[in-house]
Amino acid sequence: MWAVFKLAARAAIWRRTPDPPLAGLPTLLGWTIVLAAARVALQFAGVAGGPAHFNPYGLNAIVAWLALALAVAALFVRPAARASALSAMFILSMIADIATALIQIGGPFLVSAAALNAFWSRAAIASMIFAIQILWWLGALSSVLASLQPESRLRALSRTAALWVALFAAHSIIPDAPVFVAPGFDVRTANWWEYFYAKYGTEHEVAQIEEKQTDLLSAEVASLATPRKETTDIYAIGLAGWADQDVFVKELNGALASIGTVLPIKNRTLHLINNRETVSSVPLANPKNLSAAVHAIGSMIDKDKDVLLIFMTSHGDQHGFALELPANTSTQLTPQQLASTLDNEGIKNRIVIVSACYSGTFVAPLQNDNTIVMTASDEKSTSFGCAPERDWTYFGDALFRQSLLPGKDFQEAFNHARILIQGWELMDRVPPSNPQGSFGPALVAKLAPMFHAGPNDQ
Repeated sequence: MWAVFKLAARAAIWRRTPDPPLAGLPTLLGWTIVLAAARVALQFAGVAGGPAHFNPYGLNAIVAWLALALAVAALFVRPAARASALSAMFILSMIADIATALIQIGGPFLVSAAALNAFWSRAAIASMIFAIQILWWLGALSSVLASLQPESRLRALSRTAALWVALFAAHSIIPDAPVFVAPGFDVRTANWWEYFYAKYGTEHEVAQIEEKQTDLLSAEVASLATPRKETTDIYAIGLAGWADQDVFVKELNGALASIGTVLPIKNRTLHLINNRETVSSVPLANPKNLSAAVHAIGSMIDKDKDVLLIFMTSHGDQHGFALELPANTSTQLTPQQLASTLDNEGIKNRIVIVSACYSGTFVAPLQNDNTIVMTASDEKSTSFGCAPERDWTYFGDALFRQSLLPGKDFQEAFNHARILIQGWELMDRVPPSNPQGSFGPALVAKLAPMFHAGPNDQ
């Protein structure tokens, strides 16, 4: 393996290696595994600043691409030198990946230091990196080929250019995907397949989905029980925000069922869900539908007497609550948007529960004497447990499944849930999420008789 590395290292500076020793299949397999591991590590490092979600399809994409690259490149190298040439090609690819990652990390700092226009600078840097990478790779791999088989530099360069075109064409037919996905990841940037589908294939789908929203939301509103004049009614809106992970739908259903065991929200709940399986039957969780749902409930209830509960579960970042829609489009609901929606509607008594990373950003804009706010983390921390195979996040499991029991109010349940979460995070050796709670005393006093009576007595 060391001899092949020396061959690739000399080629990286466009130098030939006279009479290099030929490698065998074990060396090729070894460097293939090293390149695959390097790409996984670089992808993880690329999202290390925020929560990184493992995507098993990304591993499939890496394996498929490496296998296809080996098959294509093998056609351009004589059999005796094939293992050495392909091993050196993978080493050069790894060098290019690492260099590109370092440039992408350092590029924004250079842009900032030079006070350049960020948009144009990013575009220029990306184009420059791509062009330099192609030129360097052509020169480096042609040095490898010229070292391994007797031919002129020009012939080796022309064969390398043909190989690059073949590899580019092969790469374009592989539906690539990352191994680690950040919450803000846009699948339309993952590969050519997704880009062209998003550009040409989703417009009609998006239009159809949008056309259904008014009817779907109207049907849900029509099914709500009417308010009672002499009783404090509680209406609920539940949002499952991330279309690609059903853990949020499962948590939404479980949370609303749990709340229904202690507060009378039966037949008084609207669901807003981003999931491909429900896109034809349930309104989407987007800012427009949330505003319309709040307005619909606000127009029914006594805004000074009744209570609105909003439960939201998804990914999140320091800017807000993430909403990924089934047509591969994404947006955010910011704390200020939610606060404005509730304030503009004039609903006095509010309960807001946010299960997402960095959800502590929702506390300050919403808290007052008539509002209860509970979040899965503080404004600077991630929360945990949103893996696809789970039924709950850590926060949802601790609060709704194990703490919100008959005879306990929200504050008691939240305090118990915090203790559970701290223990789980210590066992997992992850940074504390530090769930946040703000319990407006006027609303706490208003709800106390309800928690004591139970939902069936109200």
